[in-house]
Amino acid sequence: MGVFETLKKYKWLIPLIEKADRITKSTLMKNFRLKKKNFYPEGEFKADIDNLIKCMLCPNMCRFDCGTLQASNTESMSPAYKARIGYYLSVGKIDPTQPENKQFIDLMYKCTNEENCKVWCPFEFSVVSLLETVRDDLNDKNSMPDYCKDQIKKLKNTGTIEDYNIFKTYEEKGIENIETDGNDEVFYYIGCEMMKFPNVVKANIELLKKAGIKFSTNLDKRVCCGAPILNIRDLETGNKFAQDNIGLIKKTGANIIVSDCPGCVIALTRRYEILGVNIETKVIHIVEFIKDLIEKEELKPLNNMPKEFTQVTIHDPCLMARNLKDTTSMRTILKAIPNIEIFDPIYNKEYTHCCGWSGTAHWVDQELAIREASNRIDELKQTGVNLIITACPLCELGLTYGLQDNEKEKYKILDISELLLKVI
Repeated sequence: MGVFETLKKYKWLIPLIEKADRITKSTLMKNFRLKKKNFYPEGEFKADIDNLIKCMLCPNMCRFDCGTLQASNTESMSPAYKARIGYYLSVGKIDPTQPENKQFIDLMYKCTNEENCKVWCPFEFSVVSLLETVRDDLNDKNSMPDYCKDQIKKLKNTGTIEDYNIFKTYEEKGIENIETDGNDEVFYYIGCEMMKFPNVVKANIELLKKAGIKFSTNLDKRVCCGAPILNIRDLETGNKFAQDNIGLIKKTGANIIVSDCPGCVIALTRRYEILGVNIETKVIHIVEFIKDLIEKEELKPLNNMPKEFTQVTIHDPCLMARNLKDTTSMRTILKAIPNIEIFDPIYNKEYTHCCGWSGTAHWVDQELAIREASNRIDELKQTGVNLIITACPLCELGLTYGLQDNEKEKYKILDISELLLKVI
């Protein structure tokens, strides 16, 4: 971020400092100058101590747009407060090995990875990333919570984030498994959680076939991308998942990997790179791939859209909008469909609000995650539209939890591929 962009984020603070008396100004500047002396501890830590301190000393603008804070209505859920507690846990001011401090450890996991904090932060910190460095120190102190150990156990036992191998359910769900012959154009990399939405998987397979793409799914050989275990920071096990995935990717011979899950795309690229593992094959979200097919006229929306599907509101997945920086693919696809009207919620694109189901928060406090999902559903309902379009299995899960039982007939949540298939 450049100097001018930083100053724009700070400009609201300048008049307040200017109006302060001389003693207040002097105290403020002195404390910032002495922050290293007063706050930086001796010793070695995996936590990003420098940026944790900057975050916890910040005026805390991000708290006004943090989904977990809004869901809990407690200041202790704010990003800067989490950073402060993370600092205390890492440097030993709070002892994570003491049972009475469990609530502070839990706070390090009450995060949905939405990264709205980064949008508002003058330093462009991701508190998501800062908390992960604290989890490294907690793991070293044998303070990993049981709910994280449970996830690791499932991943090791089944190769997926479920307590059974969800990829093996393809036959009972009527999903076609396409094994590679080693000469694929595309490897359609289906996410663990997308297997809960067989109609989406079937729609994507049908769209790839209609475009004449040679691809495989390899569901008999699939394992999780490892994103959940990398959130927990069990990097050794995460590396094993990375190696398994790289082996399968190489066997497909594919020129490109397309995934229906933004979390999988991020794991296969940036998160593997942190492990020192690089996938040479290009990895993108399937919505970006389908958008390209439409622009090249390899997929053509020719049929009329049924009237009940012509008015839509878009839920931008956090991981797609702010991590993959893609807020255009879904809209490009929708604009290619005749008679579609888009009604964006007030918080959209890079300012989207979270569904509540990403990250680790729903493991720690499912009620908190559901409240966050309900908040997002309320924003989407304010558009006056009953059809919600998204492109992430976690979002579809979270938003479904956010609906009241008596609303589930009125409001529909569809993946954009399901909608597109109706006119191809």
